[in-house]
Amino acid sequence: MKILLSIFVTAFYLFFTGCSETTDSGNYAIVNIRSEMNQSTVSLAKLLNKEISIQKSEVDSLRINRVRILLSRIKFHLESENDSLDNQFNEGPFLFIGDSTGTYFELTNGVLNAGVYEKIKFEIHRFSSNDLSQYVNDAIFKDFATSERYSVIIEGVVYKNGIADNFTYNGTPTANLSLKFEPSIVLQANVTKYLYLQVSPIDLLKSGNSVLDPRDTSNVNDIDNLIKAAIKAVDKKEK
Repeated sequence: MKILLSIFVTAFYLFFTGCSETTDSGNYAIVNIRSEMNQSTVSLAKLLNKEISIQKSEVDSLRINRVRILLSRIKFHLESENDSLDNQFNEGPFLFIGDSTGTYFELTNGVLNAGVYEKIKFEIHRFSSNDLSQYVNDAIFKDFATSERYSVIIEGVVYKNGIADNFTYNGTPTANLSLKFEPSIVLQANVTKYLYLQVSPIDLLKSGNSVLDPRDTSNVNDIDNLIKAAIKAVDKKEK
């Protein structure tokens, strides 16, 4: 009787693991997420030439040399799921980087079940006080692991009346963002998909019909709110 039971258990185990491998094996897509800034200079003259409505500009032009945004908890949402179901991708933290060269930076990569996805979700993040000691000497994250716990750092040059002035904008916004792909993206098994998170300087510093001066502390709340809306998700067609 014991021998028969042992044979049954072994057979059941082999059948179950075989089915599991058939179901799961090879059904994963590889996802590579990159970050970039799609231009660097905001010029009042250029904006007006493009027929962008500007009623007030606090600067003549500005150049953003680098944008860094601390992110965490990246998730993807299947087109067929309801809004309460998300597919975990990577916990993070991650650093969005975009600079004036226009090149991309590798943000993170991983795998997801193959399928059709309509949204990417993530957080603009601030380290907790308990996290600071872990990242204070980290080459990537140390500028965010300070007592101020910045979530955004923007560096550039402002031009006003022919005078150039370097600036660094340090912001502390946090937000849960949900960006919809237009159209939805198709992730195929064993195929790498490259996705880009982008920011544009005009989106960071144009509020309504005004271009804001990042050196003016009275603009902090407005710029922090603009940052939350400035990140776009783009599915580029790789050449």
